[in-house]
Amino acid sequence: MTWKKKDTLALNPMLWSAVILLVIGTRVGADIRLWTVGEDASWESQRLTSSAVAFTPDGSIELLGFRSQDNIVEQLAWQDAVPLGFIDERAEAHIWDNAALKDTNLPLVDGDPNTSSADRFKRLGVSQEGQAFFIDLGTRIPANRIVFFPRLEGVDEEGRPFSDDFIRSYDLSINAGTSFNQDEVPIYSFLKRVDFTRDPLSETVFPLQFIRFLRLRINSANPFELAEIQVFGTGFAPAGRFLSQVIDLEEQANFSRLFWEVEHLRQEDDTAQVVSESSGRVSVRMRTGLDDSPKVYYKISNLFTRQREVVTEADYNGLTLVEKGPIEDDQREWSEWSTPFFESGQLIQLPSPRRFFQFEVTMESDEILDGIRIKSMSVEHSIPPLAQQAVGEISQLDDPQPFGAVPVVDAGALSTLAYDLSVNVTPGDVGFDAIRILTPSKPLFRELLIGSPPVAVEPEQVLEEESSLTLIFSDQRMDARGSLRVIFDGRVFVQGTFFEAEIFDTQSAEPAQRILPGDANPDVLTNSIRVLTSAGSSRAILPAFVVEPPVFSPNGDGHNDQADVNYTLVQLVRPVDTYIEIFDLAGRRVRVLFAGVSGSGVFSQSWDGRNEAGELLPVGLYMAKVAVTTERGDFVRMAPVGIVY
Repeated sequence: MTWKKKDTLALNPMLWSAVILLVIGTRVGADIRLWTVGEDASWESQRLTSSAVAFTPDGSIELLGFRSQDNIVEQLAWQDAVPLGFIDERAEAHIWDNAALKDTNLPLVDGDPNTSSADRFKRLGVSQEGQAFFIDLGTRIPANRIVFFPRLEGVDEEGRPFSDDFIRSYDLSINAGTSFNQDEVPIYSFLKRVDFTRDPLSETVFPLQFIRFLRLRINSANPFELAEIQVFGTGFAPAGRFLSQVIDLEEQANFSRLFWEVEHLRQEDDTAQVVSESSGRVSVRMRTGLDDSPKVYYKISNLFTRQREVVTEADYNGLTLVEKGPIEDDQREWSEWSTPFFESGQLIQLPSPRRFFQFEVTMESDEILDGIRIKSMSVEHSIPPLAQQAVGEISQLDDPQPFGAVPVVDAGALSTLAYDLSVNVTPGDVGFDAIRILTPSKPLFRELLIGSPPVAVEPEQVLEEESSLTLIFSDQRMDARGSLRVIFDGRVFVQGTFFEAEIFDTQSAEPAQRILPGDANPDVLTNSIRVLTSAGSSRAILPAFVVEPPVFSPNGDGHNDQADVNYTLVQLVRPVDTYIEIFDLAGRRVRVLFAGVSGSGVFSQSWDGRNEAGELLPVGLYMAKVAVTTERGDFVRMAPVGIVY
């Protein structure tokens, strides 16, 4: 891994609109750095676990790929045991059998034709019919040929060739790793049945496909031995996973963006070639932490009461089996995993500043001959951060201590909200002079208060955009511990809306820092940035619908020449079919103002008094109709609108 100071300073792109409106001097801020793996340090050096991932000599990682002449079995890490569960894919392959007397099966998959099961299945007078061997390759593998055989050279103590002890009759079955019964055990399908053979070397060729599980069942009573079970194929595994170790940046850092560099691969003439594009794709998840372990380890301190206590990982590993308690994710010192990043350059919306982080890379492909390679991955961050801590909470201005400690508003209605922020800016931090609050609709700024006791401050810039409110206050720059309050009017359309926010510095190139939910104001009890909608308003999809003015005169004189059909949609988590239409009193549709999809929000469609042909309609009364089709049913509202001249 490497740390690099970034050559070009880049501000969060979403904030450029705010910065360009304020021409100010540039402060010396934090270093914007890149933590990079895959260049000066290999991916393998940062691995905690991985499955179906190959580590290349140049330090890259790629989907595990195979050539037709290579025995796939030799490229896997094997365990001689039944796996603990079959559904989850894993880095290790497993081999086991159904014999009553257990012995190792590893010689069957070690790639050495001179090692074998020896005399395990040659006991005098013991029928071998029904003996079975099972293989879990650990992940789905492209395969089109399976081979197995005894030792083909050498003789036993009596001078009898080992090659005579081959399997005479068998069933060979496979499973692609996608079908399981109710007990989560693989459901096998027959690949080949052989009633009798005289050939010591058994070979099965089949169409190229993904397989994960393999079952070999013996149908003959004859003694036998196995030296090797081999699997061949060409192409790439359909999915690979890489989980990093915990990365220590050694200082508190503000995370900004995630970058990676990839190459698309395609298997051509049994060789992986770099191509311009393929079905291969990459996704990455991250989490950040305050300490070096994202897990909590428990020791059972009282075996009778099952009382437990937290111990270190090292101490946990030294406990006896009965002393070992559960291992859980640390939800206090570590964030949850982020939603996947699908494109390089995306913003890292995770709690920071943090010193530690961990990442998980998933590589996938839809085509058996397509793969993907990740040459490098970089985490952009800055040291020092804007502030050591920035926590916020939201509330209704007139109800700072709501029942249940969560603010509740009517869906779609304009509400006055207060966003409180508490920050701890230490002498080594950059500080900040701006805040940006993400909102479901265009907000209306009311007031900014800074300090304790709070003092009203006039921001230098106020940006009321369709989905955010940005305030810049350079004259009241936050360079120490303090608090501020932003009061604004806004609407909430969907139950459980989060008002995410970030602070940033217009006087340096420091990336924006996300505000975390917490206790920002002792007089406010929400400690959260989430807002709920009231039960009554949650049942209505169309809570507001009005035509303004109700009577208009489209005569071109510049007064009341059009009518606006205004409506509000709430509780929609995805866009739905929406129609805005005008009808005459006979029920005939005369105009379609809108036909498409809409999500939650406040909307307006204008009508100029004309029909679909562009002709002015005569004086009279008409009906404006809004219709929405959802999974809960159809919702329709109508209102009259009159034309006069």
